[in-house]
Formats: sequence, structure tokens, C-alpha cells
Amino acid sequence: MSGADVGTWEPVARVDDVPTDYPLALALVDGRRICLVRVHDEVFAMEDRCPHRDFPLSGGDVVNGCLECPFHGARFDVRTGNCVSGPSEGDAVKVYPVLQVNGVVLLGGSYPVPGARTHDP
Repeated sequence: MSGADVGTWEPVARVDDVPTDYPLALALVDGRRICLVRVHDEVFAMEDRCPHRDFPLSGGDVVNGCLECPFHGARFDVRTGNCVSGPSEGDAVKVYPVLQVNGVVLLGGSYPVPGARTHDP
């Protein structure tokens, strides 16, 4: 995806506030619980719930591009949400489109904005 219509995106954090070794947990106004994960200079957003036992993934670590569940060690690819190892292998968590504009992480949306950096699952 090459960009997004800023009007359809929700600002949720500053890029600099998202750590590189563990996720940032967020509770959104609409009730969704997500976690932001930073891998190098890219930010990803995923559901904050392990499908194995419904534990929050936000207590886990970021390991080789995966978010590791702190309770049973399941690893979820931050780009796809797919479980690549552990007791949830074959399952997935929901991932959300992310946009970075001027150091701000935006969640949601689907329309082009020139020059915006996006990650769209």
C-alpha cells in the first residue's frame, strides 16, 4: 500500500514510544485491545490476545520479527498474525493496518496519502 487517507485513520501512539524489544499495549475507545510491535523502523498492530488461552500478548517479547506469548511461548509473526511455533501453531491473531505519518502511528484506514509509510496486512 502506498499511502492512506488520514481522515480514516486513528492516531494511537508516537513511533518513538513503541519499544523494539517488547510490545506497547493499548486499549482503544471502541473496546479493542491491541498491541503495537516495532521491528527496526516498522510498527505493526495486532490483537492483544493469544488464541491458545486468551492471555494478553502484550506481556511478551519481540523475537526475530515475532511476538512471543509470555505464558506458553507461542510465537506470532507480527506481519501476518500467524502462529509460527508453540501451542497455537496453525492459529492466528488479528493484525491491523498501520500508517506512520510525521512520527505518529495511525491505525485503520484504506485510502492513499502521498508520502505516507504504511503497513497493511
